[in-house]
Amino acid sequence: MELNRSLPILFSIFILALSSCGLYRSSKVNTKAFDELENPILVQSANSAFPMPDIPESIKDGQEHAIYLSKHYWDKFPFNDTSLISKPEITEQGFVDYIHILNYIPFNNARRSVRIMLYKARENPTMLAHLGSLFQKYYYDANSPFRNEELYIPVLESLLSSQLLSETDYEKYDFQKEMIHKNRIGTKAADFVYTLPNGTWKRMHAYKSDYLILLFIKPECKVCEEIKNEIENSKMLNEVFSRNSFNRSMLTVLTIYPDADVEQWRKLLPQIPQKNWVHGYDKDMTITHKRVYDIKTIPTMYFLNRNKKILLKDTSVEEIESYFMKSD
Repeated sequence: MELNRSLPILFSIFILALSSCGLYRSSKVNTKAFDELENPILVQSANSAFPMPDIPESIKDGQEHAIYLSKHYWDKFPFNDTSLISKPEITEQGFVDYIHILNYIPFNNARRSVRIMLYKARENPTMLAHLGSLFQKYYYDANSPFRNEELYIPVLESLLSSQLLSETDYEKYDFQKEMIHKNRIGTKAADFVYTLPNGTWKRMHAYKSDYLILLFIKPECKVCEEIKNEIENSKMLNEVFSRNSFNRSMLTVLTIYPDADVEQWRKLLPQIPQKNWVHGYDKDMTITHKRVYDIKTIPTMYFLNRNKKILLKDTSVEEIESYFMKSD
């Protein structure tokens, strides 16, 4: 699913700098000052047709501005005007401005704002369904740089409790809610059995490494090749790999092939690193059939600690590098 090409002007400044750092996937507050995007939004230079709230002059603090704006952002929006659904330059652009603001406030405030917005949208089921689809596009779609499963959870809860969804949408969002609660950041990753090239099997939880990059891949996958190259060429990760020894593994990459064509997978093995990497496949396709992991796209990458607690989910090499930089 392609993201709308008419993203707000202000995002052209931020998107390349921030998306690779995972700020849109995190529940943490953006470290940049809200003042950096406040003026473009408040003077409506990016979206003059979207009705903005008035912020009291008594609110001086930048983050308090952001919190107030997030809470009242949709106050003047005409939810009953369904003609705005076909005007993405107004509604979708305003929506993208809105979710960007949520990165500048504490998670609890962002979650509360999302619930307030969707409660207001209940006055028109058609608009509610449209806004639900926008949240799915930007917060859940695997290719969205704004992907944020933690903030998508209150979206799903609000939509499912509205009793205004079509049966199709209800089933879709109910399934997403089930999947999104699997293997969340901060929880222990689900265990599974994988088979090595020599036919022996192992349990993921039994692998001893201080940190484990769990990477789901397939043959003939261009992005998988790119990620492999990123890991191989990463100065930071190579520094961590250099700490591996006979007695201790500091960092390991465990690749898992989740499909059935094992012969194709075996052809892939000579093309991927062996040192500091372990390669296995899901012989019974349990991961896929029982949906042990929510693999929306290939490649999918998780970052785990020695206890198999999930530190990063649907992550990138840049995010893992950033984790180690902060740990030093």
